[in-house]
Amino acid sequence: EKKVHWIAWDKMCTRKHEGGLGFRDPEAFNQALLAKQAWRILHVPSSLCVRVLMARYFPDSSILSATCPGGGSYTFRNIIHGGNLLLDGLIRRIGYGSKIMIHQDNWIPRKGSLMPLGQNYIQGINQISDLLNSHGTGWDRIKVQEMFPPDE
Repeated sequence: EKKVHWIAWDKMCTRKHEGGLGFRDPEAFNQALLAKQAWRILHVPSSLCVRVLMARYFPDSSILSATCPGGGSYTFRNIIHGGNLLLDGLIRRIGYGSKIMIHQDNWIPRKGSLMPLGQNYIQGINQISDLLNSHGTGWDRIKVQEMFPPDE
């Protein structure tokens, strides 16, 4: 059986023009598949698989905030890992900003860090909603300029 396993693995990493599947980095491919499963759990919560996982592991939360209990299955531990990989690249939409923490959440759409890099901490300003004008329709420019450098 080991020989069959290694032959299949060898075919995965062999170049396509040599009859293989052409995977350059099987570990990265596996991580991408795990992140895809976490994404599917987020977007198809009505599927039987998701309903079973939710009932067992995260009945009161999302896959992105779920933790794996000590007796959690190997599969679910890996899906949690995929969710963590997914979190690294997701950003939050601002909306009212009352649920988005300035210093902890990804909310800036750009390459690299999705959190502010050079901010000053101002007492009482913790959420995005604290940076909005009194009508909640735009940024309070004075607070934003106090807290962030111009390139932010």
